[in-house]
Amino acid sequence: MMGFSKKSISGSIHRIREFELEKVNLAEEFEILQIVGEGWFGKILLVEHKITDTEMVLKALPKPYVALKDFYREFHYGLHLGAHRNIITTYDVAFETAGFYVFSQEYAPLGDLTSNVSENGVGEVYSKRVAKQLAAAIDHLHARNLVHRDVKLDNVLVFKSDFSRIKLCDFGETRRFGASVRRRNEWIPYCPPEVLLTDVDQTYKADTSHDVWQFAIVLFVCLTGCLPWQKAALDDPRYSRFLFWHGSNGVLMPIRQPKLFKLLSSKAQRFLRKFLEPRPEKRPSRLAQLSAYTDDRWLAKSSFERSSERGGSGEMDMLCPSMYSYHSSVEEKNKLLSSLAQRGIEVVVDRSAKKDRIRQWIQSSVIEEDEEAETETESNVRTEETEVEPPADGSEFSPSEHTSESSARLSRI
Repeated sequence: MMGFSKKSISGSIHRIREFELEKVNLAEEFEILQIVGEGWFGKILLVEHKITDTEMVLKALPKPYVALKDFYREFHYGLHLGAHRNIITTYDVAFETAGFYVFSQEYAPLGDLTSNVSENGVGEVYSKRVAKQLAAAIDHLHARNLVHRDVKLDNVLVFKSDFSRIKLCDFGETRRFGASVRRRNEWIPYCPPEVLLTDVDQTYKADTSHDVWQFAIVLFVCLTGCLPWQKAALDDPRYSRFLFWHGSNGVLMPIRQPKLFKLLSSKAQRFLRKFLEPRPEKRPSRLAQLSAYTDDRWLAKSSFERSSERGGSGEMDMLCPSMYSYHSSVEEKNKLLSSLAQRGIEVVVDRSAKKDRIRQWIQSSVIEEDEEAETETESNVRTEETEVEPPADGSEFSPSEHTSESSARLSRI
């Protein structure tokens, strides 16, 4: 497990490799330091490799809910895309445990954007930094004929407190442009309207304009601290008002701006209306237009005016960061801890007990597998290379050496 590095990956990005996964006992080989994130997708664990004292992040995907081919796809895209400075680095190690498929990636010490957005957003300067870097990452995917399909605050990691380094992560939903995909796990507030019109479990075509829409939602939250609506559908009153305003030309009959959009400058409104174009055929398929607006002012109001504008209404609270779980400031946390300690309330976390609880969770998550149940065909499939689609240039695929190196390192654990 030594020598985790970002390296150039050979072969076509559109040909997903399948290979033999080394079996590892997670609790025995790693010291689990912290559960960084968790959800239906699995767990993100901050760990320390016991033999090498190497600290890293493991993404553990539960076998009952994640198909092996989907694991291979996410790992493959992570390796190929991670060379970009604004995309999370995926290390060249993947393995399986009794209950999970696992790969390793770099650790983002400041969490994701959700953890860093206040009720007033992150301000204009920081929003522009996020926008430029996130657009560069998305353009990197689009240039390779890929659609991320899950651009949201949770999938943008923060590496510096001034937002001078952010990275896009999570390629579990990434597909080739034009691929037929099934609607299932999309988070409603970020869904473009044409996806919401697709019934659950029905299919639609992956399109780069979907990423453009989601990028605009992320940027809107960074600027205002609020989601523009709960869902881009006619039964959402805020989206309906946006549609009415979006379709007006302001000449024959002036249309009142949606309340949150008043917080933005006219230039910011202009490009966001383009990126949030309800008609997918009219929406930009790339984010190139953003560069024409980066020197303009994006916010029309100060933080005080923005707080007054929102007015703390119940409806507004549903769209603002009260729906998120973001970190409090260190000063506020220390005041609270001091107050609790003065009242004799124990506030010190027993690190050893915490690790024991995590170990118990790992053990309870183990899924007993029937080795004899695996058919010969399934066993063969695990070691062969599967071509999703031939490379556009007609070149032959040459497997990179990182897989054999990974297995060799794991075998030495």
